[in-house]
Amino acid sequence: MFDPRRRQLLKAAALLPLAAATGGFARAAAAPAEARFAMQPDRPGRAVSPTLASLSYETLQLADPAFFSPDNRELVRLFRALNPQGVLRIGGNTSDYASWSGYRGALPPQPVHEGGPQRPFALQPQALEALAGFLRATGWTLVFGVNLKIGVPAMAVELARAVRQAVGDRLLAIQIGNEANNYEADYAAFDAAWTPYAQALRAAGLPAAGPDTGANTDWVIEHARRHGDASVFLSRHYYRDAAPKGSIPDLLSGDAGFYAEVERIVRAADARGLPLRLTEANSYYFGGRDGVSNVFASALWGADFMLALAQRGVAGIHFHGGTLRSVEASLGRAANAAVAGDLQDRRDAAASRYSAIAGDVALGFQPRPLYHGLQLAQRFAGARMLSGRLDAGGANLTAYAARRGDALQAALLNKDAARDAAVTVSGLPAGAAGRVMRLRADALDSRRGVSFAEDGTATADAHGRCRLALPRGSAAWVEWNRTA
Repeated sequence: MFDPRRRQLLKAAALLPLAAATGGFARAAAAPAEARFAMQPDRPGRAVSPTLASLSYETLQLADPAFFSPDNRELVRLFRALNPQGVLRIGGNTSDYASWSGYRGALPPQPVHEGGPQRPFALQPQALEALAGFLRATGWTLVFGVNLKIGVPAMAVELARAVRQAVGDRLLAIQIGNEANNYEADYAAFDAAWTPYAQALRAAGLPAAGPDTGANTDWVIEHARRHGDASVFLSRHYYRDAAPKGSIPDLLSGDAGFYAEVERIVRAADARGLPLRLTEANSYYFGGRDGVSNVFASALWGADFMLALAQRGVAGIHFHGGTLRSVEASLGRAANAAVAGDLQDRRDAAASRYSAIAGDVALGFQPRPLYHGLQLAQRFAGARMLSGRLDAGGANLTAYAARRGDALQAALLNKDAARDAAVTVSGLPAGAAGRVMRLRADALDSRRGVSFAEDGTATADAHGRCRLALPRGSAAWVEWNRTA
């Protein structure tokens, strides 16, 4: 089971060197770090799934059929620009409050959250029809969550059938319940509730995946043992911590403890021949931390997080988001998105604080800083990760390497608030010509002016080395072809 005390000790230890290195964003820059990254093309690792960059939204978002609609052209464009082969997960807390309007059987009463709008609601056919058109327009596939908490498998099957009828072969899997670790006593109790649903779905010829748990690695491993042969993939969630505890130094300090948990799950998944997906993930739960989850630091974190997981064999990461109203409702809280300012400010206020895409149907949509970090990591899709040795020179740097055909690529991320770096990359073909794209902004806490764009070239010397400047609080993606 998840032990929050152990997580806090690990985080405290990890933050000590980072705090010493940064000392606040206004501090003068320290001496540049001399870093070295030795790529090892003869040591291939995991293939990176084309579905790596994916998204997650609350089921309540479907209450407005205009949101996931082919007519919502701005949102269609942003999804396609992020990943033309992504997977949309519909679920979250509100999936366990959703019913199907077409179900005619009896339903037990569901509790209403006294402190806010977390209450039952009925999905309508027109929402599924619009969702199907949105999936066709974006090229994305779908993971759809059904209500476990209500305890009515027959309704879940009818809803799942309606989803499949609407979206056809774009349905990847049905998931049963959301973070049932929050309302079932242990895995055995969850399995007793989950199994009748799974049996009914399978009898109807519908694909299932799971367990879609929160921070319960042992649940995922046990689920693989019991149900792996009949699952499309294994799934769990990730948030670094609660939003009130979030900070930029904390976010950029990494999470070695979680990466170790992922390696355990991947071993269990490999034994069953299953992919592992983080079907809901982001920086901080309770909707994200303002000034952390929605600023440039989140872009560096998102890129680093995705590539660290891809290196370990995770097939897809679904970053949770959507409107402020939908996410706050999922938490039993009312939302007030009213804000003065220009259109960009108002779109930003309309979205949950950790959403990679800001806005709503009335105001339109725009990418948040996190979105650009996901774009960087998605450049690795379809490649094969490579081993590499990094000497960070005392700075808060990470680096990743991959091969696609004859081309080698690297991501270099300088998460340090105080130190610029010069990184010498080795292991390249002599004279290999590289194209560079940079992820950057004015500061780690920038909300605007974030870009991930082409920025010149970088050519290897006769010894297969290439030196790149990497300013503090920035990242670079480079792809080298074999010859200049």
